[in-house]
Amino acid sequence: MVEEKANILIKCRKENNLIPDLNDSMPEDVSEAYLIQEQVVKSFNYTSIGWKVGCTTKMAQKFSGMTEPFSGVMFKETTSLSPNLNIDSFMNKPIIEPELCFEIEGNVSDIGELYNKNNILKHIKSIFPVIEIVDARYGKGWEIKALETIADNGVHSLLVKGDKLIDWQSYDRLNSVVELYIDNKLTCSGRGSNVLNDPLNSVCWLANKLIDRGKFIKSGEIITTGNTLDKAIFAEPNTLISANFEGMGTVKMRYS
Repeated sequence: MVEEKANILIKCRKENNLIPDLNDSMPEDVSEAYLIQEQVVKSFNYTSIGWKVGCTTKMAQKFSGMTEPFSGVMFKETTSLSPNLNIDSFMNKPIIEPELCFEIEGNVSDIGELYNKNNILKHIKSIFPVIEIVDARYGKGWEIKALETIADNGVHSLLVKGDKLIDWQSYDRLNSVVELYIDNKLTCSGRGSNVLNDPLNSVCWLANKLIDRGKFIKSGEIITTGNTLDKAIFAEPNTLISANFEGMGTVKMRYS
């Protein structure tokens, strides 16, 4: 059944069609949704570079009808620096998500206890600002809920990276302001504390959940920790999108 359900998503992606209402093909639970995600991701034949964590703010969970975060896989082929994006690249109106991203050093494997902010610290090599673009590929658009979101790789579309900060311990990841500008006009703001109270909690959540699934975060992978903004901001065509991370710099992209 997992393969049959996954093939619906895979076929729609290969043919660049919207995914129909799954109805009887809906994942039965979170565990099956991740099994479907694995099949969908395998079909891309992309190079994995890490993980994304979504729905890490109260705003995002309310928007998506979820009660906990979810994860997806990040790829070399969908990651770039300051790209020019075309509206034809997306199936629905995409959402702009400025996030704090962590580079991992050393395998975050099973240590016989849960990971927390204290024992995860030795695995953080650097931090850098990113914009993740998420796109709901379903016909119902952003009315999708948890299981549909997880199955389609956490609706990940693109990651835009900024400059790496090696001396990340000196960065105030909780209180530094993140401002989103559209055509140089301030649209929305947020901060790292919006993300599970501390974006490191997002990394810990992922580490523990992956271990539960028989997986682990590998050394050298990157983890995007979730949208820092106070509300969902949809990308509009023919705009310059800039996210200014206080103390870390700016990430830019153009959407035409």
